[in-house]
Amino acid sequence: MKKTILSLNCGSSSLKFNIFNINEDMTVTPILNGIAEEIGNIRRSTMRFSFNGEKCKYPISLETHEDALTEMFEVFLKNGIEKESICAVGHRIVHGGPIYTKSTLITNDVKEHIKALFSVAPLHNPQNYIGVEVTEKLLPGVPNVAVFDTAFHGTMGYEAFRYAIPAKWYQDFLVRRYGFHGTSHLYVSKRAAVLLKTPYDQFTCVTAHLGNGSSITKVENGKSKDTSMGFTPLEGVIMGTRCGDIDPAIIAHVAGRYAEEGMDKCDAYEKTTKMLNKDSGLKGLAGTNLMQDIRAKAIEGDEESMQIVDIYCYRIAKYIGEYACTTNNLKAIVFTAGVGENEWFVRQRVLEMLKAFAFEIDNEANKIRGEEVVIGKGKFAGNDVYAMVIPTDEELIIAYDTLAIGYLGEQAPTVYPFEKV
Repeated sequence: MKKTILSLNCGSSSLKFNIFNINEDMTVTPILNGIAEEIGNIRRSTMRFSFNGEKCKYPISLETHEDALTEMFEVFLKNGIEKESICAVGHRIVHGGPIYTKSTLITNDVKEHIKALFSVAPLHNPQNYIGVEVTEKLLPGVPNVAVFDTAFHGTMGYEAFRYAIPAKWYQDFLVRRYGFHGTSHLYVSKRAAVLLKTPYDQFTCVTAHLGNGSSITKVENGKSKDTSMGFTPLEGVIMGTRCGDIDPAIIAHVAGRYAEEGMDKCDAYEKTTKMLNKDSGLKGLAGTNLMQDIRAKAIEGDEESMQIVDIYCYRIAKYIGEYACTTNNLKAIVFTAGVGENEWFVRQRVLEMLKAFAFEIDNEANKIRGEEVVIGKGKFAGNDVYAMVIPTDEELIIAYDTLAIGYLGEQAPTVYPFEKV
C-alpha cells in the first residue's frame, strides 16, 4: 500500500484537502484534491474533487466538519486511496503568534497555544483548530503537523514588526505585525531564485500574493524582512473585500455616526469592523470583489472601472517601491495567487506605475496563464530586475513539511526538492 500525506485547510464553512503519494526518493506527488463547501448549511453543502484529471461535484448534507472529513475519506476510498495509507496530516494554521516561526508537530501544548490565539485571529484559528481536533478523532495515532501562515515572517526585524503604540499593547496584548500568506511567499520566492539561477540565501525579491486576500513581502537573502499585512490580514493593499490601509480614526468616526443614528455602540463597532473585512476593498469600490469583471469593464472603456483598477494597482506599486528602496540587489518582482497569476492587465498597470524601474514588458509573455514565466525586465539602483509570474503551491510546502516532521521525524526542510533545476 502506497503511503500518503494529507494536507488540510479548514475554514469556517469549508474544508480544502489534498493528498500526496510518498515516493521512494522522499519526494511527493499530488494525486487528489478537493473542497467541501457550505458546511453547516445542509441544503447547500457540496463536495468537489479532482482525481486523475477528472472533476466531480455533488450535493451532500454536511452539518459539521466531522461530516466533511468522513465524506472526504469516502472519496478517497472510492478512488483507491485507503485511510490507513495516511501516515501524517498537515494543517494550515493561520496564526502562530510570536512563538512558532516554523512548522511543528502538533502536541497538546501546541493546541493550547493555537487556542490562546483565538482572540488574535478569531476568523481563522478556531476553524483551523476544529480541523485538528476532528482529524485526531478520525485518524487516531497519526501525527499532525501545524504549518503556520505567519511562520515565514518570523525573520522580520523590530523595525518592521513593531507598531508605535503603548508598550502594554505590545507586551500584554501581543499587538505587532505578524504577516500572513507566508507559505505562499516562501514557495514563489524559492521558485523565482531557481528560475533566475541564484542561491536562495543570496536572493532578494518582492513577492506580490494578489487574490481575494493580498499581501506584499520583501524577501532579502532568502528571508522575509517586511510584509504588508499586519496584526491581522486587514492591513496592507486593497483586497477583494478588505479595505487594506486606512486612517485608524475612520473606525471610531464611522462607528460614532452609526451610534448617532440610534445603533447600540457595541453593535456600531461590530458593524464597522465587519464592513471593513467583508464589504470593503474592491467590493466597496465596485460592488464586486471580482477583479476580472472590473478589468473587463475597464478595458471596454468604463471610466469608473479604470479608476478602480488604478486605485488597486497604485497601492500595490507603492508597497513594491517602498520595499525596493529599502533593500540592496533586488533581483525580481514576483506575482502570484488568483489575481497575480491571471490578471495580465493588473500586472501591466503595476509595472507601468513603477516608473523608476522603466520596465520593458513582454506583452505576449504577460498574457500566458498557469505557467512560470518572466514577463518583463527593468533596472533599479543599477541592477537588472525581472518581473515574473509564478503560480503558488502552498499545499506542496505543507506536504513536504508534514513529510519531514510527521513521517520522518526531522525538522522542516531548508531546501525543498522543487528548488532543484
